[in-house]
Amino acid sequence: MITGTYASLLALLLVILSFRVIALRGMPALKWFAFGNDGEEGLARAIRAHGNLIEYAPIFLILMLVAEIGGLKDNALHSYGTVFVIARLMHGYCFGFLEHNMILRFGGTSLTLFSILGLAILVLMRYAS
Repeated sequence: MITGTYASLLALLLVILSFRVIALRGMPALKWFAFGNDGEEGLARAIRAHGNLIEYAPIFLILMLVAEIGGLKDNALHSYGTVFVIARLMHGYCFGFLEHNMILRFGGTSLTLFSILGLAILVLMRYAS
């Protein structure tokens, strides 16, 4: 099942972003992962990176699973999945590890929304008839 592959990749990213938040909160065992710590702003950004993934991934994965069950071709599923994972990596890296980077932020957000929109339209076209 293709959706399972992308759910697993996103789960790994979620764990990395979770470890980053825990490290920035001061967990001694993860002190090495708190590099570039710029205090409360860095922690707030890392929390948003983590939360943002949690907000967008479920709807994407639900749409992807519905599309896969509905018979969307493997290449299309992999295309949407790859774009979404890249988008979430861009956004997560920008917010979780950098001070500011508009290219990564805008690119990550745009690709996230376009991949969700694309799958939503395909699923609607498939099941609205």
